[in-house]
Amino acid sequence: MEGGGIGMAKDIVAGVLCCVGTFFFLLGTTGLLRMPDIFTRLHPSTKCDTLGACSIIIGLAVYSGWSWEMPKLVVIACFLLLSSATCGHAIGRSALRRDIGYWRRKGTEVEDGDGA
Repeated sequence: MEGGGIGMAKDIVAGVLCCVGTFFFLLGTTGLLRMPDIFTRLHPSTKCDTLGACSIIIGLAVYSGWSWEMPKLVVIACFLLLSSATCGHAIGRSALRRDIGYWRRKGTEVEDGDGA
């Protein structure tokens, strides 16, 4: 009966990590919908991908214990950590090269050729 407490604690930790990952996904999606242009949308989208997915994957690794699934989950988490930042950089650089404009609030910018 000693293993029952450890198994229950493992389930609680795994559940909390999965809930934290879901919270980061929800937060990142909200930020993605509220931001005005692609450059400001990149920040919440890469953060939600990295923090949310890695938290869920770590939760799954804790839940599975020391089994054959753990190395696979670690490889997936490492791939996500590397690819998320790289994809965000590639998208931002592509948008910059295509001259996709920044969001500007109307009435606060001095027009080209207008003094000052």
